[in-house]
Amino acid sequence: MPLADKIIELRKKQGWSQIDLADRLDVSRQSVSKWEMAQAVPELDKILKMSELFAVTTDYLLKDDPASDSGGALPPPPAEEPPAPAPEPEAPPKFWRKKWPWVQVACLLVVAVLALYASRHREEELVPPRMALSVELLQPSPIPEDMVSETATEETFQEAVSAPEMEDGPAMEMSTYEAGGYTVDGIIDEDLLAAIAAEYAPYGITCEDGRWYFEGQPIRVLTDVLTSNGESLTGGHFQGTMRNFAGEGDIDVRTVRDYDHCDRDGNGKLLYIETCPAHGDAVWTEHYAEEEHH
Repeated sequence: MPLADKIIELRKKQGWSQIDLADRLDVSRQSVSKWEMAQAVPELDKILKMSELFAVTTDYLLKDDPASDSGGALPPPPAEEPPAPAPEPEAPPKFWRKKWPWVQVACLLVVAVLALYASRHREEELVPPRMALSVELLQPSPIPEDMVSETATEETFQEAVSAPEMEDGPAMEMSTYEAGGYTVDGIIDEDLLAAIAAEYAPYGITCEDGRWYFEGQPIRVLTDVLTSNGESLTGGHFQGTMRNFAGEGDIDVRTVRDYDHCDRDGNGKLLYIETCPAHGDAVWTEHYAEEEHH
């Protein structure tokens, strides 16, 4: 089961809303929404905090395998056995009576060094592997060279997908995914935004003051994958370009494109869009352009 589905299931078992979970983790509601939409991955400290809140192991949250889907509950502590009575210490020889304090100090130093080593080793084991977004894509299409910006490092990729929200509020941004890297190309300007809105208009999508609506309903997440190499983001091998919008809304929208037939900019032809209630079950409904029904 993917991490996004586990967060939704555990949150609902507690009877919490996204706002309730966000308050307990000291993050925004948009961050929790992106985690549950598999558009972002929680940072390590949030994973550890959710492990405590939901009383599950970090392995259950991070590993996507059948063995971890058994619930991930922490095992009960072993029953404590009564301590055995300590033998009465024998009086040390006269020679050790003078040396004994120094022996105690040396033993304490050795114990402290071993404890520090064990603590650092445990921290290294807890670092989770890089996770990719969970969005299924269509047929492959090569990425034009002029659309590829500077490739980010692995650490930059983790920070980018974990960013809770855009600094300047709701806006549509362009992103490029390459092998081992993720790059935000920038916020889309007003001129290009008007052309994009004209492409979406036949499908019931409109833009007003930088915010997007579907048939009058405010959109929470709008995802438009323009190009794709045919790989799923769950495998971490996806390459392509994407438009993305995140804000406050009641509905999520994603596009479906034909990557075998591209427009003059090299983007796949828009076939139809799919919508899903932002706070309901993930059941997507297809919507086609108005002229296709006439």
